[in-house]
Amino acid sequence: MIPVWTNTRLGAVHALTEGGPARGDVVIMPGLGVSVYLRSSVSSLAAAGFRAWLPDPPGFGDSEDPPRSLGITDIAAVAVQWLRLRDLGSVTLIGHSCGTQVAAHVAASAPELVQRLVLGSPTVDPRYRTWPKALGRWLRDGRREPSSLTKTQRPEWRRAGPGRLLRLAHSMLADDIETTLRRVTCPVSVIRGDRDPISTAEWARGLGHYVELPGLAHAFPYEAPSSFAEVLLESEQS
Repeated sequence: MIPVWTNTRLGAVHALTEGGPARGDVVIMPGLGVSVYLRSSVSSLAAAGFRAWLPDPPGFGDSEDPPRSLGITDIAAVAVQWLRLRDLGSVTLIGHSCGTQVAAHVAASAPELVQRLVLGSPTVDPRYRTWPKALGRWLRDGRREPSSLTKTQRPEWRRAGPGRLLRLAHSMLADDIETTLRRVTCPVSVIRGDRDPISTAEWARGLGHYVELPGLAHAFPYEAPSSFAEVLLESEQS
């Protein structure tokens, strides 16, 4: 993977990229303060013929710190600027977890940049958009994830700090992805593990073309990093 830095209005954004654009560019917007768990997905997409990108939002990962803590729409605005600065258009935009909310805002506000939107483990089911209910679902999911996942995430959460994480989590719970998706004009696909207690099947099915992965929980790309590439390749053949 090649690290790439891009100066935006909220600081330099770090991204990893791999592969060539034979099948086009794919950009992955990561989940709550973490992105390392998605690096294997980047490699899988590259092996499938895509040029894959994994940007860290300002204040997270290896990107520079912004002057203030950011919410969903702030990160989406930076993502739009980043896409334009990198001269990336007509991309397949993937979001995972709260990155789906960021990706949806990007697709809605800059439709000329996004040809397809993929929502992996979208957040948050309206029944669980309060702190107590969301925390309970998150803890339940943690018992279904491999213990090694937390080990990879802990350093990234520590780097981000509680202030940034709480601001982003509060924004995540307040953001209504269904309303945002009404303004999206490109095709939308939804990928969800069937053991995910955060993104429920009943709700996720109504967001777009639905694909369910057996035996996997919320962070399915960690255990099945080829999932995004497989879904994209299957759609090309259909």
